Amino acid sequence: MAKFNSRTVMAPMAAFTMACVLFVYTRSSIQTAKVNAKLSREAQLREQREARERENRG
Repeated sequence: MAKFNSRTVMAPMAAFTMACVLFVYTRSSIQTAKVNAKLSREAQLREQREARERENRG
């Protein structure tokens, strides 16, 4: 059986930590992209509405 020392524990611990960081980064990036897409859509719709209103006024 392998002995537990700093060499046998650090590699799996580092791999687990990297996996956790990657997971959190991925989730936050997806959430940020969704928010940015929603804001962009809302801005485009607002511009279209304003353009229609300007056309209707004269």
